[in-house]
Amino acid sequence: MKKVVLAFLILMLSFENSRGQINWFFDFDLALKNAFKTGKKVLIECYHPECTHCKTLSENLKNETLANYFNDNYTNLQIDLSNKGQVLLLEKKNIRILNYPIFLFFDNGGNLYYFIEPQETPQGIIQQFDTERGNSCVDCEKKTDSSIKENVKCATYHRMLKDYEKSNAICNKFINELPEPEKSSQNSWNVFKKVILSTENKFFDFWINNLSTAAAFELNSNREKDVFFTIIQWQIKHLQNLSTIEKANIESIKSYLSILGGDKKRISTMLWDLELVFYLSQNDYKASAKICETLYNYYPDASTYNFLMVKINEKLASNEMHSYFLSIKDKWFNAIKDDKQKKAFYLQAANFYGKNRDKNLFLENINLATRFGLSQKEKEVFVTKYL
Repeated sequence: MKKVVLAFLILMLSFENSRGQINWFFDFDLALKNAFKTGKKVLIECYHPECTHCKTLSENLKNETLANYFNDNYTNLQIDLSNKGQVLLLEKKNIRILNYPIFLFFDNGGNLYYFIEPQETPQGIIQQFDTERGNSCVDCEKKTDSSIKENVKCATYHRMLKDYEKSNAICNKFINELPEPEKSSQNSWNVFKKVILSTENKFFDFWINNLSTAAAFELNSNREKDVFFTIIQWQIKHLQNLSTIEKANIESIKSYLSILGGDKKRISTMLWDLELVFYLSQNDYKASAKICETLYNYYPDASTYNFLMVKINEKLASNEMHSYFLSIKDKWFNAIKDDKQKKAFYLQAANFYGKNRDKNLFLENINLATRFGLSQKEKEVFVTKYL
């Protein structure tokens, strides 16, 4: 019976014109309420207005039978990936979309459980939905005998959710189970670009050590290096959010950047934040100061010192770097160009004097910061914190 209904829908599609219209929601909370009330789970179409495939999909979704299929079975929501406000809906769910167009399926609790990358025709989309309806990436990952196709889908799912641990596990599984002749193939490289999230898996190790093969697949355009640099940047951000960072993590990233041909300036620029946090956590203030000076030598501007001091003040509740602040104070102040930078300077000065329990100098500098734009409310926060 199911096959008969599907055949009928596909037959109808071949005769439909573009009169159909999907009932779209544009607010996730309202969509969830509707899903809870109707029992129709939330389906999100993610698209980008400059994407050719997205434009094709947009035309397909005007098909009346396809539109009715969506309206009858789902609570439909659209997200324009060029709209930062709409992308924020996904970011709040810790979801990162890189491949589009794509359909995301959410349960009534607002949790992502499946996705579909749509076919090129209305008929293909309905057949695809009918075949995969009810599938769950969560169930798929529990299988011990997953196919290569299922492993790829599972890895893509975990990359979307920025789940580093599960992403690494499935990437290890994928490269281990891939036949040896296939590991260095074009298909393997294409899968790598689609699913990889982290440097800490065998799949990443394989391709970083076969860089010339990847370069050949990208016609020696250096696009392969962009792929690796992006993954490394994700890894750095991930490590920054961990409670502890191992020196081995930093050294491995340095080695990858060296393989990619990164010079000292680029390596320092990409790793300064991670290294500074690591050395501060190790109470190695001499090494911390050296990182600050290296970065300032590359970027001799007052704003460089400011974001370095912001990071130090964020990570240190005590005043161990106060002597370093005093050593750079004159050089920093002489580089200041405008009132906004002066406010930033006096604010960081107040932070350091506050931690040093120097009440008079703290008040002097917080008052100066107020003269250059610090609000009274912001000032009260600092006064409460240190006095």
